[in-house]
Amino acid sequence: MSNHLQKIAWLSPLPPQKSGVANYSYWLLKELRHHLAVDLYYNEQAPVEELQREFETYPIAEFPRQRDRYDEVVYHLGNHSGFHRTIYQLAWRFPATIVLHDYNLSAFMHDAFYRQPDGDLYQQALTGPNGEPARTGLHALLPKLGRNIGAIPMCHAVVNRSRKVIVHHRWVMHQFPKADHVRVIPHFARITHRPSSEEITNFKKRFSIKENQFVLSCLGFTNRNKLPSLQVEVVKRLLDHGYPVHLVFAGETAPDVKRLETEVQTGENRENITFTGYLDETDYYCALFASDVLINLRNPSMGEASGTLMQALAAAKPTIISDVNQYKEFPDQVCWKVTHDEHEADLLYEYLVALLTNKRLRAAISAASLDYAQEVFSFSRIVPQWIDALTSARSDATISLINSLKV
Repeated sequence: MSNHLQKIAWLSPLPPQKSGVANYSYWLLKELRHHLAVDLYYNEQAPVEELQREFETYPIAEFPRQRDRYDEVVYHLGNHSGFHRTIYQLAWRFPATIVLHDYNLSAFMHDAFYRQPDGDLYQQALTGPNGEPARTGLHALLPKLGRNIGAIPMCHAVVNRSRKVIVHHRWVMHQFPKADHVRVIPHFARITHRPSSEEITNFKKRFSIKENQFVLSCLGFTNRNKLPSLQVEVVKRLLDHGYPVHLVFAGETAPDVKRLETEVQTGENRENITFTGYLDETDYYCALFASDVLINLRNPSMGEASGTLMQALAAAKPTIISDVNQYKEFPDQVCWKVTHDEHEADLLYEYLVALLTNKRLRAAISAASLDYAQEVFSFSRIVPQWIDALTSARSDATISLINSLKV
């Protein structure tokens, strides 16, 4: 591998910020620091002391003055407006490498830039794959559409402007017709804490999960896209039919799911459906390893890479996902897929009945999940791809693209 690009600027959310991208960066950086000289740029909140000891860290406001020191700059883009707003602005102003953690950035763009002083970034993002206006007459409809403009991914403008683009799924790469500068580096699957049996037992006791219950879990930030209402509906049906199940939403509850949480907590099934709230690392992994089956649905999908799905596979847990977009890439013997139509509740119900009544079936899926995680998503596979991406020379086409940009 070439060592041409040695000095890297890394602009990303970082722990202690509560973000999947922050966690992703943390673990990846711990591997990359052995091969590259990486400086970290943080927004608002300084990274944890461990990162400050291992890396040079700077407030993000320092980056424009220091950017010429670097051979490569990496901007991480996701859908949290507070964490990614300034990073997006800098990625637009100083094009380099972006990591597109979500294909659909419409919610982020609305929250960060719509009707804001720098709202021109919002207008410029209303383009299609080749830079054409996304829809005739769209600008006149913006006041009515508001956040419902999600059908337009709003990532193509910044992708077309960037020198390199890293995505986590082939499906995302294929959304860009001119994809010469877009490459796929899969998300990594790694367990960073293995709880003891005592820790798992205490976790179950704290959340009133009985030892004889079949535990279903939805991990991470619980928003409407994860279809919590569908999961609650199906679990109520399982309980009505006598199956001893306990559904755990193991993570912070989004504002748009708070009403459902209240209904559950005051309803007749409150002892069998739990919303834990935000979990620290130990409790998060207790929830994962206490689970018999993971439910990892996304509809609509934002084209995101799911860190919780990666961890479920690495923990050898049978996992049910949505049969949409990037999730179609996972083999059927590794993840069972729910088609989101009028039969989705029936299909999810039948999947869960099959899994909770057939231990040998669960064991077979568990083995396939672990094999797949080790073969495709292990650090031994992922880190060399990152090093190659960050140290490879720029192509003539990329240099031409850079020169054509007005920075």
